[in-house]
Amino acid sequence: MNTPKPTPKPKKLTDNQRREKVLRDFGMTISDTGMAAAEAAAKKAIEKKYPGMYIPETRIARRPGTR
Repeated sequence: MNTPKPTPKPKKLTDNQRREKVLRDFGMTISDTGMAAAEAAAKKAIEKKYPGMYIPETRIARRPGTR
């Protein structure tokens, strides 16, 4: 009988790498750019699943320090 090949375990991140990843992810969740990217990704996924449901809108994230 053929036994399945074991899946390789993912490499463990060092504390510094883990900290950088968490800060980058957190920064993307609260920034205007991150919110715009997440919204665009969500619309793209829904558009792929349900074509023609969304009317495309363009949202441009504001830059810090501008009004």
